[in-house]
Amino acid sequence: MKELFIISYFSLLFYVSFYGVHLYWMVYLYLRHRRREVAPKTGAIGRESFPMVTVQLPFYNEKRVAIRLIEAVLAFDWPRDRLEIQILDDSTDETSELIEDYLGIQAKRRLEKDELGPSFSYHHRTERTGFKAGALAEGLQMALGEFVAVFDADNLPDPDFLKANLPFFNDVRIGMVQARWGFLNRNESLLCRAQALFLDAHFTVEQQARCLGGLLFNFNGTAGVWRRKTIDQAGGWRCDTLTEDLDLSMRAQLAGWKLLYNHAHVVPTELPNRLSGFKSQQYRWSKGAVETAIKLLPTILRSSLPIRVKVASFFHLTSKSISPALLGLALLLVPALMFRLESGLTRLLLIDLPIFLAGTGSMSIFYGLAYRAHSPRKRFSDIAVLPWLTSIGIALAVNNSRAFFSAIFGRRTAFIRTPKSGSTDRRRRLIPSAYKGSRDHALTIEAFLALYSLTAMAVAVNLALWFTLPFLATFFVGFSYFSWLGLKESYAD
Repeated sequence: MKELFIISYFSLLFYVSFYGVHLYWMVYLYLRHRRREVAPKTGAIGRESFPMVTVQLPFYNEKRVAIRLIEAVLAFDWPRDRLEIQILDDSTDETSELIEDYLGIQAKRRLEKDELGPSFSYHHRTERTGFKAGALAEGLQMALGEFVAVFDADNLPDPDFLKANLPFFNDVRIGMVQARWGFLNRNESLLCRAQALFLDAHFTVEQQARCLGGLLFNFNGTAGVWRRKTIDQAGGWRCDTLTEDLDLSMRAQLAGWKLLYNHAHVVPTELPNRLSGFKSQQYRWSKGAVETAIKLLPTILRSSLPIRVKVASFFHLTSKSISPALLGLALLLVPALMFRLESGLTRLLLIDLPIFLAGTGSMSIFYGLAYRAHSPRKRFSDIAVLPWLTSIGIALAVNNSRAFFSAIFGRRTAFIRTPKSGSTDRRRRLIPSAYKGSRDHALTIEAFLALYSLTAMAVAVNLALWFTLPFLATFFVGFSYFSWLGLKESYAD
């Protein structure tokens, strides 16, 4: 039995560190290419003629932010007769009424002032067939634009968005341009600051590394522009995964199109300010990534793409498998301590230290680069968030493992929206959510693992294995934080 525990523990530890080595590759590519300027191939679009652009705004119960986004799109610096705004509304609450009233007021105002406005089309579906992918696909059938921009309800694009991103399509090989996300409520809470740094690393390091390094990368579902022809040739929006953006991106690149990441242009967006919203978002992203891997990874590996692109795609699409591995490590903490006691310090350093450096070291550099790029003032409060990232990543293991196995076993689940509150960059008292989510069944397991990791720390102290305490503390802090915050939100609701 002891041998089984040992083999299981180190197999999981090696597996996690394997993906840590991949992060070193992303860091290398980022550092190698970060000074490359991404610029349009030729002159800016619009000197002689402006292409027709369709802006798709998919909504589902977004009463707090829907009008804010519509107003932002109306402010686009683009010829009114070359702009179509599609509102794709699947709402079942008062969001629909708010939008219809707002559009009525806008139409009346333009009529009174004899102003030329953009082409508006409002589509309200009573059945959420295909969820967001289904709404985008139905809207695309009626779209007039040669290019299609997509924004989620929590975005706040600036007036120059189209002029900043459309010129890249002068290169006929470009099928999509993705802008970087900024965050309206980065400093609202510790949870928001941690999420912001997670996503900063994704956009600043990973997206730049993949795009500039010639690897496959993905549209992030919002704040991007597609060439209509690319969507059609790639097979259109499909709803057989929960990450329709990742699915379409991979299919478009397999069809020969090049996708581009425009790091210089930022679109502010809202981070989930509640743990329940953050976890539902992570569940959707995790399950969708696994579904996409099952669907497309065999095709990618059989394709004529270079080996390095295939290897990078494998790590990219299977990265969510780390969550079950982390969950397994959490359950083996106490048996691992007993093994360490029997093995002695020398053997421990020979085995554990390289694994630790492969995993934790790469994460520290990965997120440290993002922190350096986005925290020019280098405040201590920002630096203090860095240690939390590992703990929060571990604490997500329960939630994301459920998503992983749900995808592996082919269980179909609904597209659960991430609630938006209209948050800006300020602290606020926790208030009940306007939209009730499903019961968080992971909370009980997280509370158990918090107590279990605390027990492991007590065992380590009793055995005088002091050097293991920082490692064990990351588990305890993460699971305790999720348990406390989950209970706090449940009480508020």
